[in-house]
Amino acid sequence: MDSKKVHALLLSVEKGSLTSAAAELGYTQSGLTHMMNALEEELGLNLLVRSKNGVRLSPAGQALKPQMQAFLDSALALEEEAAHLRQRSNATLRLGAYSSVASRWLPAIVASFRKVDPNTDVIIDVGGIPDIYEKLKNDQLDCAIVSFEEPLCQGLTYIHLADDPLVAIVPETDDHLGYFPIADFAEQEFLMPSDGFDMDILPLLSRNLGKDQPRIRYTNLSDSAIVSMVEHNLGVSLLSELIMQDIHSSVQALPLDPPAVRKLGIAASERQQNDKVIRRFVRCAQNIVGEMYHQPHSFVI
Repeated sequence: MDSKKVHALLLSVEKGSLTSAAAELGYTQSGLTHMMNALEEELGLNLLVRSKNGVRLSPAGQALKPQMQAFLDSALALEEEAAHLRQRSNATLRLGAYSSVASRWLPAIVASFRKVDPNTDVIIDVGGIPDIYEKLKNDQLDCAIVSFEEPLCQGLTYIHLADDPLVAIVPETDDHLGYFPIADFAEQEFLMPSDGFDMDILPLLSRNLGKDQPRIRYTNLSDSAIVSMVEHNLGVSLLSELIMQDIHSSVQALPLDPPAVRKLGIAASERQQNDKVIRRFVRCAQNIVGEMYHQPHSFVI
């Protein structure tokens, strides 16, 4: 039985409303309702009485309330003891990141982190959007520097670090006035980067182009290979400024009109949000990235 479901049920009863509980937990109301239905189905009992005035425990729910609270208390004690054991000896921080982040941000961040936490080893796992989020939720990573993807962030804590502007990648011979209207992607051969980048790109194209979409060609190529394809007039693409800092090629990387960004930050599971090692790492990341982008430092987790 998932302790999150039990916690959500008792909080809903305490608040008297699924809507209020969903807002506090960061779920949608439909998502919370699905959790409650799944818990009731798992136990084979109706635990809640739902009405237009809110929710309350059913007779079966009232009878099980002491056991549900004891179950939550035990789960919390287990998590706290596990956290204590992890921190008793030299720790290991399992960190996920994109290759561009690993190249441009992590050397300075990890160097800063080692000064404040020399006893923690940092293991870096480079991957794409779906891979990193899956490993976070499967507890294969402690935290990761990733782009904010709302559907994938459910159940995770997310701390924004910086906006990474998206840029159009077009052949050097294309005639543009220092920027690229998103409308100009219409009807073009568009080379879609791999590793889940379409999660950032497709909504942008949909919002700005409507039915006049480009002819999208999905690839399984590296960012540098995508740029090389554009260089040889095989299409256009969309990457980010951070990615393009590591690529030297005869293409144009033009700001978009209207501008668009991917939001980069640190994601961690909710149960890890108070982990001292992660908190120290977040502080270092915020300081370093803040200096890079001339942003004020603010620490929230």
